[in-house]
Amino acid sequence: MHRIVKIRTIGISAIALAALGATYAGATANASQRVASASAAAGDVYKATAVHSIGTTDTQVVALSLPAGTYTLTGSAFLIYADKGSCSVTGGPNMTTPRGSGYNEASLSATGTVTLTTAGKVQLLCNSAKALAAPQDPAANGTLVATRAGLFVDQGTGAQ
Repeated sequence: MHRIVKIRTIGISAIALAALGATYAGATANASQRVASASAAAGDVYKATAVHSIGTTDTQVVALSLPAGTYTLTGSAFLIYADKGSCSVTGGPNMTTPRGSGYNEASLSATGTVTLTTAGKVQLLCNSAKALAAPQDPAANGTLVATRAGLFVDQGTGAQ
């Protein structure tokens, strides 16, 4: 199952709207299609969800094709049958499940920042240290949210 949503908000925080999983004057497309982008503006929110089997090497769980710009990324994944599962988002740190002995269920989340000089793809990647055969193969139910940023200001120095 794949779902991509582009959300343009007016009068309400795009991050708050994305956290609710709501859409407002947006377009929905299959994950294999590009989201039609009108004019990209600060505050635009793009969201994709997917369920995907993962292997012992980084496997793309969900991805977004974005227009050029700077974005904050938030990725989350619910892993099942993963032994020491690990996930990361483009431009963000690696997240690892707290256990490495035995197959377990775990929820992971991380944030990152990325600047695309041209249109490009951002991803949520996951893996498991060990993999069982289906139907107990490791899998991730992932969500990736990208919010187009207008300007980043360092709160300590005021630098932009």
